[in-house]
Amino acid sequence: MTYEMTIAPGTFLNTKVIKRVNVAGIELDESFLSDLVAKHLRDFQNKGRPKFSDAYRIYMAENPSAKRRKFANNALQYFNEFTVLNGDLFLDELRHSHITHYRDHLLARGLHPNSVRKHNNILNAMVNMAFKHLDIDKLSPFRSLHIRGEGENTRPIPLITTQLLLDIKEFLLQRPTPAKLIGLIQLNTGLRISEPTLARLDDLVLDHEIPHIWVRKNELTDRKTKASLRSIPLLGVSLYAAKELHRMAKRQHSDWLAPGYAKEFGGCSCSAILNKNLKPFGFRSHLFRHAFIDRLKASNDIPMPLAESITGRGRNVSDFAVYGGVGYTLEQKAQIISKILL
Repeated sequence: MTYEMTIAPGTFLNTKVIKRVNVAGIELDESFLSDLVAKHLRDFQNKGRPKFSDAYRIYMAENPSAKRRKFANNALQYFNEFTVLNGDLFLDELRHSHITHYRDHLLARGLHPNSVRKHNNILNAMVNMAFKHLDIDKLSPFRSLHIRGEGENTRPIPLITTQLLLDIKEFLLQRPTPAKLIGLIQLNTGLRISEPTLARLDDLVLDHEIPHIWVRKNELTDRKTKASLRSIPLLGVSLYAAKELHRMAKRQHSDWLAPGYAKEFGGCSCSAILNKNLKPFGFRSHLFRHAFIDRLKASNDIPMPLAESITGRGRNVSDFAVYGGVGYTLEQKAQIISKILL
C-alpha cells in the first residue's frame, strides 16, 4: 500500500532525525544509549556513598537500647516518616532544610513541639553515629533545630502543699498494693517511677546501717545518663514500702522488686494505676518527683551537687564513679532526706 503526501510550496517539515549506533551487531538509538551510559556513570559514582538508610542500620546495630521494643519502634517510625517525606538521601546531601521541612510537616500534623523534639533527637543521633562510624568529618545538619512553641503550652504543675502530700501518704497506706507502695517509695526519694518498678530485688539493700536502693542498668532498663546511676537512702514510710515490696517479691520467689511490673512498659502500667488511684487528689505519679525536688529547693542549706546526687539530675556524674571514694556518702544523703522527710 502506497501513501502520497502533497506538501505546499514554502512549507517546512519539522522532522526529528534519529541516529542509530551499532553495538556488537545491535542497532540502538543514540539517545537510549546516551541515557544508559549516563545512568551507569551515576551508579558508579554513587557506589559506596552512604545513605540515610545506612545511618539507620548503623544506629540500630550500635545503640545498646536497640533491643528495647519501644526504642526500636520509635526509631523505625521516625526514620520511615523522614524518608517518606524527603527520600532516602545520601548523607552528603543532607541539609538543615531537610529537618526544618520535616519539623514543619510534623507541626502541621498537630504534633506537640516536645514530640517533634523527640523525633529530631533520634534522627540527629542517627546521623551523628553514622558520621562517627563512617569517618565523616562533618557536623550533623540536624543540630540546633529551633521548634516554635517548644516549652510553651505545657501542662501546669499544680500547687503541691505539705498537707496534700500527707493526705496522699495516708491514702496510700490504706490497703497498700504494689502500685501504692511504689508511690510511697517515690514520696521520700524523688525516684522516677520506672526506677523502682524495674529494679531487681538485689538493688534493694536492707541489711545495711542505712537501707538504700540502687538505680542501675539491668535486663529491662538502660540508664540514659551517668547521673541516673545512684544509690538513695530509704527512710520513713519509703523504707516501710520497700520492705513490703521485698516481702511480696520473696513470697513470689521473684528476682524483681515489683514482679507485676518487671517488664517492658511496666513503669507506664504502674503509673496508669497509680494515677487512677490519685485522681481524686488531682495528683499524678510524676508529681512525687516534682514535689521532692521542690522540698529540696525549699531547704536553702542543701548543696546543689548533693541534691543532684540524690535525684539523678545535673552534672552527669555517677555514684558508681566515686563509690568508696570522694563522692557523697549514704550518710550525707540520709541527713539531707531526713530534713524533708514526710
